Amino acid sequence: MAIRRTDTFRLVKPPALRKGDTVGIVAPSTPPFEPADLEFTYKWLARLGLRHKTGRHVLSMWGDYAGRDEARLEDLHSIWADPEVKAVLPVRGGNGCARLLPALNFDLIAANPKILIGFSDITALLLAVHQRTGLVTFHGPTAGAFYKSAYTHHHYVKALMQAKPLGLVTDPEPEKPWKPEHPPARVVISAGRARGRLTGGCMTLVRQLMGTPYEIQTRGRLVFLEDVQEEPHNIDRMLTQLLIAGKLADAAGILVGQCVKCKPGESGRNALPLSYSVEAVIRERLGSLGIPVVYGMRFGHGDDQFTVPLGVMASLEASDRRVRLKIEESATTA
Repeated sequence: MAIRRTDTFRLVKPPALRKGDTVGIVAPSTPPFEPADLEFTYKWLARLGLRHKTGRHVLSMWGDYAGRDEARLEDLHSIWADPEVKAVLPVRGGNGCARLLPALNFDLIAANPKILIGFSDITALLLAVHQRTGLVTFHGPTAGAFYKSAYTHHHYVKALMQAKPLGLVTDPEPEKPWKPEHPPARVVISAGRARGRLTGGCMTLVRQLMGTPYEIQTRGRLVFLEDVQEEPHNIDRMLTQLLIAGKLADAAGILVGQCVKCKPGESGRNALPLSYSVEAVIRERLGSLGIPVVYGMRFGHGDDQFTVPLGVMASLEASDRRVRLKIEESATTA
């Protein structure tokens, strides 16, 4: 266990995964869509030389949760307490993770530093664990998503299986020259330079934790935000709440992901005027903060996503010439 102190901040880094290690599969939110989906996960883990253990209730169902809160919590605690398990891999997001936080055993987690990685609904767990224990957690693919593209797989392995700084974050190569994906990967909303520890996740979950003991801490941080299937006017609501709560003006800089299926009408919910876009919302809400803001980076709900470690030091340079994001500090120990 490596501890780095910066002022009063205590950072705990989990050991990197090695071939032969065992990982634990849990479902703190929603169960796999199809039980057979787990077979893909097991095969891809085996390709990495990793063994696995699976929580007892991963395939349980109670509403849209993987079993009752007590069952999901039991799996999470038992997998975390297992000395053979070196990483805890939620199988997917969905709904229900925040319900577990009041009963979560943070002492157990702090005493047994392990890799924890996920996104979407898992944001609640990532933020709570990181802020309560100082453990570096990872916003990245769930156990059912790390093999969705070569780009995603590469950054997943790089983040979890080597004890080195991740360095410059690259973008995926476009699959075709025509009809490029929108938004471009690095749209500068506000230019500037910043340096700080990374924090963030899915906006819906960041907002859900506001006013709770687990609400996001952003002062002096590089904050990353993304979401999926939200209408632009709802992105506006979430950013407005974070602004009113003072959670963005005191950040060092802001990175906004591509926000998959967030064009007007794509959510299947009520759409406001079609001329109003996520980009327009971000420019209006965040463009005058006086800190660098970049939109469109590939983390979150897209098939191509890089893994972002919460708590490590990173730097951002945004100008009309380039956008440069560098993760300067290792997220794991050897």
